[in-house]
Amino acid sequence: MNFSEALRETVDRVDGAVAAIILASDGIPVEEYVTERLIDFNTLSAEASALIKDIEMASRDLQLGKAKEFALISDVCGILMRRITDGYYLALVMKPESNYGKARFVLRTTVPKIEKEF
Repeated sequence: MNFSEALRETVDRVDGAVAAIILASDGIPVEEYVTERLIDFNTLSAEASALIKDIEMASRDLQLGKAKEFALISDVCGILMRRITDGYYLALVMKPESNYGKARFVLRTTVPKIEKEF
């Protein structure tokens, strides 16, 4: 499965999802599929880099091992991010009323499909 297909399928499987993005941990977007722009994705990419570093440091400091998933939920949207490999994450952007449980499940099942491409 190529990245474009995987991202489209990820968005299509979650009611309220509007975008899926593969991001490098340095904030560079690798691939994206967008049906609606709730936020600026260039800004998301840049800010995600800082979030990833902070979460990785906190996880390490707490001796929790590697962080696999994290979420930022606001009035405007929800963003779930799941680690693909050490340097890459899959982000799903959703409307606030989306089903976050299903989104977590979809991310968890999508990552193994694209992980082998890295």
